[in-house]
Amino acid sequence: MRLTAFRPPWGTAALAAALLLALPGAASSQADPFGALYSPQPGTAPAKDASSGRTGSTSVSGAVGRTYAGADASGRVSLAQLDMMPDHAPPFSVALQGHATRYLANRPKIIISGYTLAFVQGATASAFGGGTGLDTSQRRTQIATRLVGLTDTMAQDMADAAYGDLVAQLRAAGFEVLDPAGFQASEQMSGVARYSAPVGGQGIIDSRATKAWVAYGPRALPLIKGHAFETGMGAVAASGALMRFGRASRDLDAVIISPRLLLDYVDMESTGQRTYSGSASVDAELRFGINPISKVDFVWGNNGGGAMPGWFTTKGVFTPQPFGILAQTADRSDSIATHNALVSIGFGSVYRQSLVYDAEVSPKRYAALSRAAYQGFNAALVAEIRKARGQ
Repeated sequence: MRLTAFRPPWGTAALAAALLLALPGAASSQADPFGALYSPQPGTAPAKDASSGRTGSTSVSGAVGRTYAGADASGRVSLAQLDMMPDHAPPFSVALQGHATRYLANRPKIIISGYTLAFVQGATASAFGGGTGLDTSQRRTQIATRLVGLTDTMAQDMADAAYGDLVAQLRAAGFEVLDPAGFQASEQMSGVARYSAPVGGQGIIDSRATKAWVAYGPRALPLIKGHAFETGMGAVAASGALMRFGRASRDLDAVIISPRLLLDYVDMESTGQRTYSGSASVDAELRFGINPISKVDFVWGNNGGGAMPGWFTTKGVFTPQPFGILAQTADRSDSIATHNALVSIGFGSVYRQSLVYDAEVSPKRYAALSRAAYQGFNAALVAEIRKARGQ
């Protein structure tokens, strides 16, 4: 880790010069020096799914203490090299834990009311140390990342493909899956509230990191309100859909299932908020996988139209396969010179480190791992349905 010491200023003239020269740090990413080896021939257009080809790292960290501040990066890799890797990956091995799975055997047909496919597209984590005793050296560090390389069209196409894959797997297993045109014309299903566009959300969903995501539904089945990874009051809308699902299940003689799959790209850890410590650190590492808040809801409607819910959860699954880089785009940290100047004239010893990174993906590799994720998730669901029906 590159450490920068907090050095005391020497004299008024040096102090003034230090204040004037305290400028933000430069971005630390570069093009692959061997990128020409992978580039298209002169006169030909780059591949549709080609990345920028730049080089970066797979993990970064920031740390601050009473006398130091530093940042580090490791796992150097080139996007141009990742673009040359296979555009396919084996389906993930996903384990689902079920609740009330007996309801899955109570109706012969299956309706997929919607398929929510969401992508984490930003993540941030921070840590704070307040100092000990009379040494109130307050230190804060933060790392923020944003996903680059996943377009809205790519995400929407993958939502369509994830839904189509589940339909295909269920039919291959011998289940009768109703087409959207048929069940959406029913009184109950036509009244289900849906969004007209992708839906964003954010929250602390694992560890101490705040993550932001965007959820997509198949074009044929827009997102159901309350089923798009909403938080707070937005999630309450699911109760309205539940009662309609119960009556639709009875009327159409089908069990209704609603998968929600969240794909993640980064693992972030921090030392948290520690009042009696003079140091703090944050780590971020690229890691593709299925976030543990992914789940599948299903509903069986009894003969009275009551909605009997069940669900599957997962502990998540991640892969070590490479798919992108972390490239620093901004250093918004406090100036060390300014910090020393303020301390010298009696202000408290407060220093804040803030680093911003692009998490740029190779579109081809990211799409390959996304397919592997939803194929494995769907296969696990089909296996559980078969088990519930004694197959």
